[in-house]
Amino acid sequence: MAPWLPGAVAHAASGAVETSPIHVSAYYYPWYSDTGRHWNLGYAGKERGDGPELGRYSSRSPETIRQHLEWSEEFGIANWICSWWGPGSWEDETMLRHVVPEIEAQNAANPGLPQTFCLLYESEGILGLDSARGIEFDLRRAADFAEHFRHLAREYFAHPAYYRIGGKPVVYLYLSRTFSGDYVTALSRARAVVEAQGFSLFLVGDEVYWGAPDRRRIQAFDAITSYNMHGPAEFSASHDWSDFVARSGDVFARYRSLAAEEGVGFVPGIIPGFNAGGGNRENPYYVIPRVLKPGASSVSFLKAQGAMAKEHLDSRLRSVAITSFNEWHEGTQVEPNRTLGKGAGAALRRLFETPTS
Repeated sequence: MAPWLPGAVAHAASGAVETSPIHVSAYYYPWYSDTGRHWNLGYAGKERGDGPELGRYSSRSPETIRQHLEWSEEFGIANWICSWWGPGSWEDETMLRHVVPEIEAQNAANPGLPQTFCLLYESEGILGLDSARGIEFDLRRAADFAEHFRHLAREYFAHPAYYRIGGKPVVYLYLSRTFSGDYVTALSRARAVVEAQGFSLFLVGDEVYWGAPDRRRIQAFDAITSYNMHGPAEFSASHDWSDFVARSGDVFARYRSLAAEEGVGFVPGIIPGFNAGGGNRENPYYVIPRVLKPGASSVSFLKAQGAMAKEHLDSRLRSVAITSFNEWHEGTQVEPNRTLGKGAGAALRRLFETPTS
């Protein structure tokens, strides 16, 4: 039995009949301001007056955070994976001074249904991504990486609402599949820095994508996931996205099998759709519509993705990750909007509220 398994999940791994619910996380973006920060980058539907039900909100507004927490509970989202851009960044300040206090206040008022949060380390934005070398860990980047995790340990990990697996604070690493150079030593150093602060890390790598798994890199993580499977050009002219979903499932199966061989967990990641073509943003990406095929409902792609994800659940973790709660620039949000309301969130709740054997 893996030492990091939480009690209920460890019980399932021992061979008992599985009755535990599926744990749902969603990527959460605390980067908006009501003066235009990030909203000015655009989002699909902006020109026709579509957008968030709450309007162009501030991520620092207590009312906004409370509404997001309320909707998350309604949609069955138990954990936010919060976008983090380094010590002292706008997102760091927003999390520490606004989001975390609101989460903990809600949990104190409603202890029966606690909301947790963890962090998404935005590797590309923080460390830089080279088109040829990826995110290359040289001495400088490795030192910066270690200091960033020292900050996380000091400022975040002791919070009661911080999400833990087997007692270990969880951090997701965006685009870990592009790591190059001596990333193994850099990850080990980050773990050591956190250990010195009294914590053991649970690192989730963004590894699952088209192409062959990298066994050596996967070995460096406690679990792996897929942030977004958008990519192969062959799907750009699709009208029926069933094949995209099925082939994504094939990729999940391949990565999950290899991860299991290495004692590494697997967290299926799904999207409700993808549209980065809004506003004034340059857009080289094709759209993945929320409609699986012509005539289907506006949540049919999400439902197909969810059904596929349940086929590839890690029986130990029983977790899925949703991209996203509120990444409006790429059109992956399940946050209620002005035209579709709560449709995506309600569908998400129905997808994962029933335990799967």
